Amino acid sequence: MSDNVNICGLEASRGQKSRTFLPVPGTASHIPVTIINGQGDGPTLLITAGIHGGEYPGIAAAIELGRDLEPQNISGCLIVIHPVNTPSFWARSAFIVPEDGKNLNRKFPGDAGGTLSQKIAHILSQKFFPQADFYIDLHSGDIHEELYPYVYYPGLPDEETAATARTVAQVLDMEYMVRSTATSGAYNYAAISGLPSLLIERGGAGLCLREDIEAYKKDILNIMRQLTLLPEPPQPRQHTPRDLTNVIYLENTDQGCWLPNFRSGSKVAKGDELGRLTDLFGTTIATYHAEQDGIILYQCASLAVPAGNVLLAYGKPAE
Repeated sequence: MSDNVNICGLEASRGQKSRTFLPVPGTASHIPVTIINGQGDGPTLLITAGIHGGEYPGIAAAIELGRDLEPQNISGCLIVIHPVNTPSFWARSAFIVPEDGKNLNRKFPGDAGGTLSQKIAHILSQKFFPQADFYIDLHSGDIHEELYPYVYYPGLPDEETAATARTVAQVLDMEYMVRSTATSGAYNYAAISGLPSLLIERGGAGLCLREDIEAYKKDILNIMRQLTLLPEPPQPRQHTPRDLTNVIYLENTDQGCWLPNFRSGSKVAKGDELGRLTDLFGTTIATYHAEQDGIILYQCASLAVPAGNVLLAYGKPAE
């Protein structure tokens, strides 16, 4: 951390909080950013929420922490973007940026001369990521998804970066974590670039429940304690995440009405009927069975399911 933080013209001197909007060049979009430059030396933590604008608890938690935390209580610098995808947030849209129809989280590292999604991704990857020592991306099940809390840590960067991220993940109050093998997404791009990162999942189905907001805030504060932005050690929690492996993302090939047999967080046994897809007359199109024992992490919560969507995701607890 330096005495003066300056990112894209947004400034915060030592001991200062800055809360303002960052314009996306060449567009009408503005992104709300809070920079809290602490009194003491320490690392820089970047938090993004609302890369998908309909994933509300993380957005609300980021807004409240940006409002309530003060520089005199922080060593280092906290940068919070809340939400990243303001067009999707105001449109109450799942996944995509309405202006260009793209999934922002699939557009990293972005393009300064591209569409709105690509421009936003470029700003994050080229302007904000290089300023950070650790990165947290807050997500939920989207508007049509029910989800059980869990965290992804990156599996494809160098082992030191992956191990750093996994160690921080263990201060979260949730039962499960998943080592990602994906190369897309903001946090995976950050990790492959050498920035330790996590993607945390809490809440979903278009809800913004106070219990999820508070749980998210407790998680973030514990991460800040682990990274020494806050002086005290991480506080006790009910759960410590354990790995789920061999996560299966079950997709449908035909559109239909999805009727699941379990809730997220449920244990399933190999061979269990997970649910079925019907047409608009109730005739079964497909029936889906578990390929392994596992825990359901998230699933589609809407009756209507277009072809090529994830019906549910489930993983096997590590031995």
